[in-house]
Amino acid sequence: MVGVGHGSAFISMRMQALFDEGAPVIATDPHPDNARAIAVYKKLGFEPFGPPQKTQWGLVLPMLAKN
Repeated sequence: MVGVGHGSAFISMRMQALFDEGAPVIATDPHPDNARAIAVYKKLGFEPFGPPQKTQWGLVLPMLAKN
């Protein structure tokens, strides 16, 4: 079932629900090497927000989507 759009659809529906509830911004933080995840997030309206950052959980690429 990988690659047929279920994940994108779920994320899109959740984003819409959050925006409908009044969230002005939604953030996510994939690993900078996870090109597949980053491509999906970009397709859904997320944009990188600054350079990759080290966290206690590892390296992340901050991304934001605005309503």
